[in-house]
Amino acid sequence: MGLLRIATFAAVAVALLPSDREQQQRLYERAGSTAEWVVTFCDRNAAACAKGSEYWSLFVAKAEFGAKLAYDMIREREASSLANTNLNLDESKGRVAPAVLERESGTLTPVDKMPDWRGKNSHKSGV
Repeated sequence: MGLLRIATFAAVAVALLPSDREQQQRLYERAGSTAEWVVTFCDRNAAACAKGSEYWSLFVAKAEFGAKLAYDMIREREASSLANTNLNLDESKGRVAPAVLERESGTLTPVDKMPDWRGKNSHKSGV
């Protein structure tokens, strides 16, 4: 579904591009000047960039703390739920032992093995 969405957006973007050479040139120049304006923002506004950098480092520190907190909470919940279950732990390998079937004949019960339908009882006389 994502590929279809990307293809649709790409088709719309291509359809909106100008076809006239003069308009294409103007669009190219405007895109270049906009890119240059964005790249040189910190040269023109040093104070704003310094404050933005300070806020960004604070945001990153908070995001790291939040991610670590969520990770620790998930690990604690998983550890407590694992401790509360009655699993056969294979201590030598540090993992859960495979399940053991209680029936020797597999998972089928005698009812499962009975056929659903058998034809009419045939007579030995051949009729």
